[in-house]
Amino acid sequence: MDYKLQLLSFLFSFLFGIFFFITSYFNNKLIKNKKAIFKYIITFLYIVNIVLIYILLLYKINYGVFHIYFLMTVLVGFIFGYWQTNMLKKYIKRRKSK
Repeated sequence: MDYKLQLLSFLFSFLFGIFFFITSYFNNKLIKNKKAIFKYIITFLYIVNIVLIYILLLYKINYGVFHIYFLMTVLVGFIFGYWQTNMLKKYIKRRKSK
């Protein structure tokens, strides 16, 4: 795999990690007050869909070449999304208190 394709795959994985955090945040908000069995079913379907979307898009970008460091980049993107959301919440809280 050449370096341009690999950098594109890293960027995609990072952005997908942020997308994964945002959608999982909203998924958690939607199923908060549901019954336990519905929570498990909806979460299972959500995870299956996210994984299939990631694999399909990775297949479109680099013909399905999959490395473990792409998953690590997704995790870094997820953590970055979590960190950015917390920073945004603190900023909004400070702006409201003024």
